[in-house]
Amino acid sequence: MGMMKRIGIPILEALAEGPCTRMELWDRVEDQLHGNLTWENFKRFMSMLRSDGMVVTLPCSVEHPHTRVDLSADGQEFVQAMAE
Repeated sequence: MGMMKRIGIPILEALAEGPCTRMELWDRVEDQLHGNLTWENFKRFMSMLRSDGMVVTLPCSVEHPHTRVDLSADGQEFVQAMAE
């Protein structure tokens, strides 16, 4: 749980602000991670969150031509539980 607390929770909380690209999400959390994570490891961590069902990938559209990520239902439950 140590890595999830240090890295995962700030990522999930930032995603609670709304869907975004991975780069936009990185910009949101980079300062909070205090150099604990490189861009490459951030992408790996995002893949882990996706495989754990906490994050979903949204399809591209005319309004959003780049792949975006958002919280899944499980991810939303987790963030709400952490807020309580």
